[in-house]
Amino acid sequence: MGTEKRERQKANRQQRLIEEAKAERSAAVKRNVLRWSLAAVLAIAAVVLIAWIGGAFTGDDETETTIPEITVPVETVPVDTTPEVTTAPGDTTPADEASGKPSVLVPEETPTELVVTVIEEGTGDPAEAGDTVEVNYVGVRSEDGVEFDNSYDRGSPFSFTIGAGQVIDGWDQGVEGATEGSIIQLDIPADLAYGDADRGVIRPGDSLSFVIEVVSITPGDAE
Repeated sequence: MGTEKRERQKANRQQRLIEEAKAERSAAVKRNVLRWSLAAVLAIAAVVLIAWIGGAFTGDDETETTIPEITVPVETVPVDTTPEVTTAPGDTTPADEASGKPSVLVPEETPTELVVTVIEEGTGDPAEAGDTVEVNYVGVRSEDGVEFDNSYDRGSPFSFTIGAGQVIDGWDQGVEGATEGSIIQLDIPADLAYGDADRGVIRPGDSLSFVIEVVSITPGDAE
C-alpha cells in the first residue's frame, strides 16, 4: 500500500509539472503576441505621424505657384547693312549721271600730304581766306574708295567760309586758290582730316579723297 501511494504522488507531481510547463509556454506565447502587436501599432503610428508632419511642411492643399513671364524690352539699334562698295587704287569710283555726281580717282598710294589736282579749270578770281564758297562734293576713303558723303544726293550744295574753321583743314587749304566753276580733287592725309577720331564709315587714321565742284565764290569783303 505504501508503495502504490508514493507512486501516485509521484505521478501527480509529474502531471503538475507538465501542466505548469504548458501554462508557462502559453503565457510566453501570449506575451510575444502582445509585444509584436504593440510594436506594429507603434510602427503604424510613426508612419502616420511622419506623413502628417510632411504634409504640414509641404502643404497638401497648396496651390501651384505660377511665375509670371517677364519680357525685358530690348532697344533696337538700326544697323546699316548696305555693303561697302570698294574701288581698287588707281581706279575711279562710279559716277551717277542722274544726279551729276562725279567719280573719284582712288590714289595709288595713301596720301601723306595734301594733293590738289585740277580736273577742270574755272574762271574768275581765285578763292581766298574769308571768302564764302558754295560747292558740290563727293567724299571717299582714300584707301579703298568707300563713299561716306556727298551733296548730290541731297540735291543742294554746301557753303562754308575759307579759313573760319568750319571744315577740315584739308578743305580750307585745298579749296583756297580754286576758281568759280572749277572741279578739283583733294587727297587729304589723316592729320588734315579727322585724325584718329572714329566717325563711323570714316575710321581712325583714314585719309580722304574728295572731288569738289566750286559752284560760286562770294568775296569776304562783299558780305
